[in-house]
Amino acid sequence: MLPGLQVEGVKLDTDACLKQNPLNTFTNASSAQVEGPPQAEGPVVGCWSTDPIWPGWDTLALNKPKFCIEREAQLHKQAAAVNDAIYTMEGHLPPRHYKNPVYSCKVFLGGVPWDITEASVLNTFSVFGPLKVDWPGKDGNHPRFAPQGYMYLLFDWEESVKSLMQACAQSDDNLEFYYKLSSRQIHSKDVRVIPWVISDSSFIHHPIQHLSCSKTVFVGALHGTLNAESLAHIMEELFGEVMYAGIDTDKHKYPIGSGRVTFRSQRSYLKAVTAAFVQIKTLKFTKKVQIDPYLSDSMCQICNSQPGPFFCRAQACFKYYCQSCWYWQHSLDVLSSHQPLMRNQKGLNPNKPTAAGVGKSLD
Repeated sequence: MLPGLQVEGVKLDTDACLKQNPLNTFTNASSAQVEGPPQAEGPVVGCWSTDPIWPGWDTLALNKPKFCIEREAQLHKQAAAVNDAIYTMEGHLPPRHYKNPVYSCKVFLGGVPWDITEASVLNTFSVFGPLKVDWPGKDGNHPRFAPQGYMYLLFDWEESVKSLMQACAQSDDNLEFYYKLSSRQIHSKDVRVIPWVISDSSFIHHPIQHLSCSKTVFVGALHGTLNAESLAHIMEELFGEVMYAGIDTDKHKYPIGSGRVTFRSQRSYLKAVTAAFVQIKTLKFTKKVQIDPYLSDSMCQICNSQPGPFFCRAQACFKYYCQSCWYWQHSLDVLSSHQPLMRNQKGLNPNKPTAAGVGKSLD
């Protein structure tokens, strides 16, 4: 999966990834637990707690069933919704300057009329070129109307997107685009149009040849307009020097709400993993994002004989496990409350890595 990954001339090096617990760089494995929540300042080790930071079933007001490791890993995806952020980034993001931008053929429409139909959407936007409509959540129970207040337009040609952008009304700062859309009961409603410039998916801070996944984090629950340069700016302001930032995209090269950040130092990486959640506040949006260790293909680091799809981020562990070794290792009372992370295999594209946490696989 990860070996050989090329990102605009950058190779993600996984040969030495997690051969040993990276925490051992700063602590002994037998060091005592540190009480209290992570702190924004001070040594990295001093703010790492072995207590689980993820919500339990009691937090989510659910009846806890018999322990199932896959179910617990899925629960992890809800963590950003029920946990507070320790770090907050507030301010302006880097300005965007484009010269001959190339757009994804996929465009987001937000705030569409509740009674809009697919036929109406196709009729309205087909003037820009042939297209299809993608409505997340639409099923047989809603055959005509969009169940969500948003949808995606999938154009056949990139030139269609540019024509649509030229026909849109713009905000005063020229950063937001709106197009009037009518339905049977709502006339000329301004809907938000969000295109994606493909070059915004990758940002390299320093020219380098290799990136190490042992210094890479997965960032989930990203706002749809946040580009790679802005993500790098936020992570560097909070945790330290960033070497690379990437926004994960689908087969249309449109963002899927997650990304990756590689730090220059192990200390910055651990500081980011410890933070777990970051609140981003800008003039345009406020969003809480989730930070996890970046997970790669690995053998179980206990038995070394089975694939290790489960990862424990607690300081006492920080290892990959097969299912049997997870149950064995975490049968101890002191470790039983640890929450597993698991890579999302659904829709896996074998040419790209995946990550644990909120969002989808990098398809």
